[in-house]
Amino acid sequence: MRPNEKDRMRELFAVMQDEPLPLHFNENVMFKVRREALWREKRNKCLAFFGYVSGAVAMAAVCVFILYYMDISIEFPAFELPRAETFFRMDFSVINSPSFVISVFIGVSALFLLIMDSTIRRHIEKKHN
Repeated sequence: MRPNEKDRMRELFAVMQDEPLPLHFNENVMFKVRREALWREKRNKCLAFFGYVSGAVAMAAVCVFILYYMDISIEFPAFELPRAETFFRMDFSVINSPSFVISVFIGVSALFLLIMDSTIRRHIEKKHN
């Protein structure tokens, strides 16, 4: 600003009269601030939920794509309810099947990625607060 513009601004501010604030001005401002904070918190929770869901859907889609691309067919073992006399006998042949190994791999990968996502989100949230 040039010096003559500064003088003009001083003249304008000197002419202005102080007006009192409305009666409940501070309370209204604080109400709006709280409402905005609640809205942002709700929005962040919705975005976090959307992130978890979209991550899970993306992982499932990638797994299905890989299974389709590799031409792997999964045959799930037949499941029968055990009778009373065979209830305590366990059949470990299911554990050795390739479909069980793939299922465990997918489950462990999904769990690992969800834990990492949660850790990263907590770290980012702490950094912003």
